Amino acid sequence: MCRSVMLVLLGLLVGGPAIAAEADLSTAVMDEVVVTATRMAEPLSKASASVGVVTAEEIAARGATRLDEVLQDVVGLHVVSSGPAGSLSSASIRGSEASQVLVLIDGVRLNSPQYGQFDLNQLPVALNEIDRIEVLRGAASALYGSNALGGVINIITRSPKESPSTQVAWTEGERNTRIVNGSTSRQVGNFRYRLGAGSQESDGYRKNSDYDQYTLNGLFGYSLAADVDLELSAYHLDYDSSIPGSEPYPSPNAEQEDKRTVASVKLEAPVGPFKIKARGIYEHHRNDYENPDFFVDETHKIDTYGAELHIEKTGDNHTVLMGADYYNDELDSTNIGDEDQEHGAFFGQFQTDLPANMTLLLGLRYDIHSDFDNELSPRAALHAALTDSTRVRLSASKAFRAPTLNDLYWPKDFFSKGNPDLDPETAWEYELALDQTLSERGRVSLAGFLRDAKDLISWQPDEFFVYSPVNVNDARIWGVEIDGQFALCSFATIGGNYTYLHPKDRDTDEYLLGKPRHETHGFVALKPFEETTLRFDGRYLRYYPEATRQDKDYFVADLALTHAIMLGEVAIDATVSVKNLFDKDYEANPGYPMPPRELFAGLTAYF
Repeated sequence: MCRSVMLVLLGLLVGGPAIAAEADLSTAVMDEVVVTATRMAEPLSKASASVGVVTAEEIAARGATRLDEVLQDVVGLHVVSSGPAGSLSSASIRGSEASQVLVLIDGVRLNSPQYGQFDLNQLPVALNEIDRIEVLRGAASALYGSNALGGVINIITRSPKESPSTQVAWTEGERNTRIVNGSTSRQVGNFRYRLGAGSQESDGYRKNSDYDQYTLNGLFGYSLAADVDLELSAYHLDYDSSIPGSEPYPSPNAEQEDKRTVASVKLEAPVGPFKIKARGIYEHHRNDYENPDFFVDETHKIDTYGAELHIEKTGDNHTVLMGADYYNDELDSTNIGDEDQEHGAFFGQFQTDLPANMTLLLGLRYDIHSDFDNELSPRAALHAALTDSTRVRLSASKAFRAPTLNDLYWPKDFFSKGNPDLDPETAWEYELALDQTLSERGRVSLAGFLRDAKDLISWQPDEFFVYSPVNVNDARIWGVEIDGQFALCSFATIGGNYTYLHPKDRDTDEYLLGKPRHETHGFVALKPFEETTLRFDGRYLRYYPEATRQDKDYFVADLALTHAIMLGEVAIDATVSVKNLFDKDYEANPGYPMPPRELFAGLTAYF
């Protein structure tokens, strides 16, 4: 019977987030330990917020070569890609802007203080170095401050194990695309390390869309004593890409180079009944942009210095988290000049068990900024386990996004100017959610949310047609998310998700641009043989009408086949994937066509 179902699914089902076809997978997923929802480790089934988890196994089975491909199947998360690898790609959560989504790597911020957002194509680590990705959907400034108005994406890398591990990966694809990376890690007694390096290159499929990328990363840790641990980690990215521009306004000779180094040192230790974590952070980012057709030659350098302190205490039926952080951003720009900003915060969180299998969470954060009024971000959430398999969540939280350095200080010319009098964007968000486990074979989640935002920053022309950022828009965004998966048998799993979004400008009663009305993902994952996985992925998006978008909807499908081989003591994963299987002509970002059908083949060796 299951084999018949498998054949039918091959012909009829379309894909989404991949999972291994195991009968007890839903239980394993719900027991996954996450840290992003409360900044403390807890089972996903007890999380007080909507959190999606993408595991290393899912990334491998997806046949993905880019971070945005990994994230585009997460419920409530919309990826806006401006073409092939090497082009700008950003994330939107529940209708947010890209600058309202905070992106972290191992808890360290990646959003640019100058631009506000993070380019998903500039990940400073190879995809196969990721242990999991946690996506927190909903306002999270009560813990994370600015940029978390829409949510948080936390990329968590692999930790060294006692058994030595070395892996080498090689992928070839269309248009001379080549991805090569390798890493080695081990824990020896109290000492552990991980070293990795990688490169990517492609000719691109549009004129002036080639790129090269090189990454280095390292982690060194040492346990000084029982429960006392010191860790140093660093990531470096060297990214050189051509910028083709949009089809209506091409830039056939524009180029951009980014050099980025992120380093942190972290100390964890007990002090009496408290568990303390202190971290120091340094980041250097240099961006060079040149467009000779318009006589543009810019260089922007940003140095960020940060310090964080977390104090955690666990009681019989409650936990307390307190903390503070401080950041100093220093900008040296050929356009803006020398500018710097300081910002810090104090925050606290209290979580306690209540009668009737309920958990209450209260949080509060106070942000202090050198360039605008201070912000207070409260949060309250109630989690109730109605039965062993049914859980309900209710939450309310306030969040904000600070103006970027470009917003505040962009120099005045004939076309644009900054606005040093901007206020932060703010929003209240409310959520009601239901999580249901379906025996041991599956699960389904349903969430409804409402976000009221005000003082949204928009670049508007004045009477002389000079564009400047102003606090002009108020918006109401509400929507519904449905996410589920079900193991039909030991070798066939289906699932998917659906998001309905209703984003409107409250002043004009018009829909916000670039937001999909319907976004759905589905998948089938089959294991016809023990070491073989076949995945068929698909996604359908339908947008609200807008003049800049030609395609109001589109459907795109991908196919991936993975097979594990043992050669002596060396394990090899072979992957063949086809992206845009049906060769769909579409644009995720209006004016920027996505690549046609692409074939990739790769090998990853573990020894």
